[in-house]
Amino acid sequence: IISAGFGKAASGPIMNSRIIDYTAVDRADQPDVLPRLVEDFARAYPDQRILVIGCGDNYVRQISLASDGFPANVIRHYMEFSLLDRLANKQSFYELCDQGGITHPATFIYDESTGGRLDLGFEPPYIVKPANSVTWWENPFVGQRKVHLEKDLAGLKTLLSTIYAHGYPDSMIIQEYIPGNDSQVYTVTQYYDSAGVMRLNCVGRVLLEEHTAHGFGNSAVTLSVDLPELDGQLSGLLLANAYRGYACFDIKFDERDQQFKVFEVNTRQPRSNYYVTGSNMNITKFIVEDLVYGRQLEPELQVSDPYLWHVTSKQVARQCASQAGLLAAVDALIDNGRSGNPLDYAADRHPARRLWLARYTYQQGRKYQEYRQDVLNA
Repeated sequence: IISAGFGKAASGPIMNSRIIDYTAVDRADQPDVLPRLVEDFARAYPDQRILVIGCGDNYVRQISLASDGFPANVIRHYMEFSLLDRLANKQSFYELCDQGGITHPATFIYDESTGGRLDLGFEPPYIVKPANSVTWWENPFVGQRKVHLEKDLAGLKTLLSTIYAHGYPDSMIIQEYIPGNDSQVYTVTQYYDSAGVMRLNCVGRVLLEEHTAHGFGNSAVTLSVDLPELDGQLSGLLLANAYRGYACFDIKFDERDQQFKVFEVNTRQPRSNYYVTGSNMNITKFIVEDLVYGRQLEPELQVSDPYLWHVTSKQVARQCASQAGLLAAVDALIDNGRSGNPLDYAADRHPARRLWLARYTYQQGRKYQEYRQDVLNA
């Protein structure tokens, strides 16, 4: 089955693919373009049901806003925009966490309109990130990153001045830095069906993240694990707000007080979502059975078949596992065929794609070694 894909650019992971019919469209995630793309595609296949899935925050946002005007054969599965907007905005998300008793890092909401006060209540270093990731990237500046780390108050003030001088209109999130390397980070992927029932819950332990300006925080190596102590609080928050669709939480374990602390929730499946399917919990099957066939699957809420997902070489994955004290477990998964890079798929090996993948894997290894060196020199 060949899926159709649309996006803003012809990027490596989807180019020269034999399993995706991809079309690059300028401004594909904008409100005057995305609805037209969906409508034109749906009308070209009037006898088919078209399942629309957004793979980025802005696509999800525009699908939710425009879906009432889609043709009748289009199926989408996102909650009301007002809830999606509250969860996507980190400021209102942390307010919901406080109401639901979910722990998160000590947080200060900075709003330039209030006079620029910095009554933080916690010590440096500081994590600095936008409340609104969409408007963040719409107002670029030299040195802009997905997440900034400032070592002292002077650096924090300079960064904030730069951000607002370049037109960013929303509040900024300033948080305490939680010590620990990438292996202290966890991701939780869930699916809530059209009746509001949680049908899928899969936890991944991140062994390596991206450390580039735009990719910081994206998983590069993830090991699926069974961690039931995370389930109740997270699902309680979403169930209380009548959540529908995919959700992905980013979490870090704080060894200082032995608590898991939530960073954010993405209202979509993560880039690393194949760690779920690799664990024999097919992430796509849930949404297709629910929305296309109207059938409800039995809930799958615990990992019984661990899987190692990676977009690095196996050598890099092993190095990360060794640092986390998980080398034996990872070696066993690799030896038993319970690991994989979804970009390297036997049915999707166009020569140009294989060349790109070799170059990409090499670059990932180089970036990892640079990151290791930065940590050693810190």
